[in-house]
Amino acid sequence: MDKSISLEQAAMLTINPVSAGLLVGLRDLAAGSWVAQNAANSGVGRSVIVFAKERGLRTINIVRRVELVSELHDLGADIVVVDSADAGARVREAIGSDPVLLGLDGVSGAATALLLDVLTDGALLAIYGYLSGQPFTPDPDVLRTKNITTTEFWMYQDEFLPRLPALNSESARMVSEGRLVLPSAPVYRAADFPEALAYFREKGKVLLDFNPHRA
Repeated sequence: MDKSISLEQAAMLTINPVSAGLLVGLRDLAAGSWVAQNAANSGVGRSVIVFAKERGLRTINIVRRVELVSELHDLGADIVVVDSADAGARVREAIGSDPVLLGLDGVSGAATALLLDVLTDGALLAIYGYLSGQPFTPDPDVLRTKNITTTEFWMYQDEFLPRLPALNSESARMVSEGRLVLPSAPVYRAADFPEALAYFREKGKVLLDFNPHRA
């Protein structure tokens, strides 16, 4: 492992960034093409921004809080909009008639409708998470009208396994270069697992430290 990468960043390398690399590659898109995503501030979402930029793609990013807009722009996001009733119209005003052929849904539930509004005819919508706690229930009329294909994503599908080592290496390189910073997570000792589990259930991701000699 690159010694310039902290243990905390290294512990998060093999899941979210690798997932992002796979998601961005689900369609063979020409340079300059648009990729739309919700959950843009998540570990996967931030990694999608960096991987897309690395591959010459542009990103449309949907967030829930306005204070995240400038932060994601600094990371390399091209368009960042706050989830609202007119978000789709604001995206279309920004990109004109450009096609948007890949959507990445990490939220599901009602949030899916906004992605469908942004995607154009013949697009692929990949569902990789359910942060809303709600099922994936898109409007079937929209899917038919726009000829949108949907697929569920899991990084350990057989077809993806040969690509994991290269994406692990690429993720480590981008972190070591400072181009990708994964959202921090609190570190708990393994002996404090009940507290870690309680935090996870309330707020999300945690890291476990199994080193018995670490203070």
